[in-house]
Amino acid sequence: MATKKNHTAELAKLAADVPGLIDALEDQIAEVVANMAELKKAGLIYATEHWRKDAKGEPKYFYLLYPQKNGEARRRDYVGCDADSIEKARAGIVRAGEYDKLAARHSALADRVRRVAEALHEARRHLTR
Repeated sequence: MATKKNHTAELAKLAADVPGLIDALEDQIAEVVANMAELKKAGLIYATEHWRKDAKGEPKYFYLLYPQKNGEARRRDYVGCDADSIEKARAGIVRAGEYDKLAARHSALADRVRRVAEALHEARRHLTR
């Protein structure tokens, strides 16, 4: 005759793994959120770079071109030809791209949390029948 534990051993093993997996998921989300905050604090630039040419036809003057908003003229910020200013602007553009990737990752992790919560609710519903 089988004991009661033999019938639910696999279920108990799976349930025992859940808290550690939830903690790992929480750590992933916290890391993404912290990285996003760090990037945002450093400054995000959602623009593309544009170079105006000098009299010889060589790129010389650096501008930032921002996306056009409905009914408004497209914003253009003059950065100039100073190497440090150009590098800072380019770094801001790169940070904005990284931020968007992290935001997508955060959204995927939040969706995973929602799906797991639904599955756990469903499991609890089945166990309490």
